[in-house]
Amino acid sequence: MTASAATAPKARKTRSRKPRTTAAVKAAPKAAVKKTVVKKTVVKSAPKRPSTAKLISFSRYVQDAKQRWAIHEYEINALVQDLVKGFNIVQPQVQRLANQFKN
Repeated sequence: MTASAATAPKARKTRSRKPRTTAAVKAAPKAAVKKTVVKKTVVKSAPKRPSTAKLISFSRYVQDAKQRWAIHEYEINALVQDLVKGFNIVQPQVQRLANQFKN
């Protein structure tokens, strides 16, 4: 058996009140410790120009923008149609409830 296993653990004692404090002794302030700061400088390289083989021509860019705008218009029109359908479904029920509360 080891020496630590031979001793029984002591039960913890808790106090219900804080102990009374006697005259407080002020401690002397500790000396300030100076720390040295090392700054790192990062050298940034200039960005590399992308290959011109991957770039699209101006006319293809304009064509792509027009096509994306047409898709956007189609999606917005579909959204408006869905909102109108939802409004038409809900409107009679709201009117019925409004008339019910009026009477």
